Amino acid sequence: MVLSQRNGALLLVFVAAVCMEFYQAQHVVGIRCKCPVFSKILRSNFTDFQVTEARAGCDRVELTVTRIKLDNSTETLCLNPKRRPGLQILSCWEKINKDKSRKMECLDK
Repeated sequence: MVLSQRNGALLLVFVAAVCMEFYQAQHVVGIRCKCPVFSKILRSNFTDFQVTEARAGCDRVELTVTRIKLDNSTETLCLNPKRRPGLQILSCWEKINKDKSRKMECLDK
């Protein structure tokens, strides 16, 4: 009887360890938010934007914009979707039903 209790305890510890491994495996390493910080740009010559919906590893909507700098090079920035420029772009994006062929309408405003 003592031997079976010991085997039962070992089996319980083994099952608990397996369950912990499965739980920790749900957290995918390497998938994070693209925008850890936001740029403080109010107006600029934006040429393109991309909206990334919330997903596993990042619980917020992200807005990345491409702009032309003074030296004619391009730069990709992250805008805060809760501030005025980000809100304007996201509002327009929703109004055009996320139609990629009409993206420029959101940047022309």
